Amino acid sequence: MLLERADLDAVTAIERLAGMQAQYSPSPYIGLWSRVQNFKREELEAALAAQLVYKATLMRGTLHLVSARQFDHFRLASRFPRHVWSEGSKQLADRGVDVDGLREEILAALDSRALKKPELEKAFRHRIPPDLPDWVAFSVIVSVGAAINHHDDARFGHFAGSRYRRAPLPVADPADAMRAVVTSYLAAFGPASRADIAGWLGRSVGVFSAALDSLDLVSLQAEDGRKLVDLRAAPRPDTTVVAPVRFLPKWDNLLLAYDRRERVLPEALRKTVIRKNGDVLPTFLVDGVVAGAWEAPLRGHATMSLSPFSSLSVKNRKAVEREAESLLAWLRPDSSRGEVAWKPI
Repeated sequence: MLLERADLDAVTAIERLAGMQAQYSPSPYIGLWSRVQNFKREELEAALAAQLVYKATLMRGTLHLVSARQFDHFRLASRFPRHVWSEGSKQLADRGVDVDGLREEILAALDSRALKKPELEKAFRHRIPPDLPDWVAFSVIVSVGAAINHHDDARFGHFAGSRYRRAPLPVADPADAMRAVVTSYLAAFGPASRADIAGWLGRSVGVFSAALDSLDLVSLQAEDGRKLVDLRAAPRPDTTVVAPVRFLPKWDNLLLAYDRRERVLPEALRKTVIRKNGDVLPTFLVDGVVAGAWEAPLRGHATMSLSPFSSLSVKNRKAVEREAESLLAWLRPDSSRGEVAWKPI
């Protein structure tokens, strides 16, 4: 999809990408703009309002958009049993609290009104033993995927925090869910190593090994000797295919889908692009590799700054500028004139 924009609807595109990182609300929209022909933000917002796409805490305990029809699989496959959220429920159970009963009380409250995490914790503080922290109440629902975000939380430009509502009940078989999610990952990011899958999913290799081994796979070898696997029927473009300039948003999955990211992110740039606090810069690709960062405020004068990580040829600079101008016009329809400028990093 980064080699050639696909003629897909937003829901199918999100499925093709095995979900999309969504901590920063504009990110999925920008990611789809770079991958889908004639993508309009209103299409995704309509799919969210129609409950065709959910925003939820999934892989690695982070916010993602996934389709409603795939949500249950991703929820079951990405549960994080060793995460602090799971510890909260365990601590309550150890003190004799009926965790299932408390969860139903919280979900009943969410049926009446979507609540932010602090509101939820305040409302149920009386049900938590005094020696436990406030967040334990929230952990009761998030640890099992019983709640998802309100659809308005995923609107383009929403920065007012998360509000939670009841999630659909789980119905999928856990083994089937894991197979489906591993298949989705390889379809989006293969070839990949087992360590790549583990890092993306946030689970240990042993959790998904049986699911992986049950698939019809082909084994490949990376240039550094690592063993990679891929779906046998997956397309694998020839190395001579020219990759066009593409812009990636903050936290784009392409930069978070691999344990070893050198295929798209040179190791020398890793700490520049992926910060200690977990932030991932918005970047642009040249020849399929991260070549610089970009920034474009959503308010005020319509500008985009481009910061290359190394010198670019005149041809590549012009290609980056053209794509930047197109993205800026899409980002800022409120402005008739936008300005693209190069800025040292």
